[in-house]
Amino acid sequence: MIETPETIKYPKTFFNSVPANFDGIFDWSWTEGCFGDTKITPSDIDCIVERYGNFLLMETKDVDVPIPNGQMITLKALYKLGCFTIMLIWGKESPEYFTVWYPPYICEKPKDYIGVEKAREVVSRWYEFADKKLKIPGF
Repeated sequence: MIETPETIKYPKTFFNSVPANFDGIFDWSWTEGCFGDTKITPSDIDCIVERYGNFLLMETKDVDVPIPNGQMITLKALYKLGCFTIMLIWGKESPEYFTVWYPPYICEKPKDYIGVEKAREVVSRWYEFADKKLKIPGF
């Protein structure tokens, strides 16, 4: 196995699901101390797609693995911008179950779903919406 920097907290899991277009490992340890007296460390996003100012963000975790607090703070901040649909997906090879945070002008509460077919449907519907070049309220 390739030696990984300390910023990759779970190397075995990382190499079990290498990101699309993986071209190596970037060592973020050089940012240590750059964020004042905090515990802030860089985080990744597993997938992001943009279409006419609408964003679909997908974060994957293995089944029953919680999203770290720092990453959840970031996801909530992006969601509040109003132009993000966020899919939190559990299952590393394909979606076993997932939660979708639709922009608040579409749906005020997160929705839970099961299975890859439903995930494909949600992504396809997001694309159909985003492709219409609709103006996002407030933007």
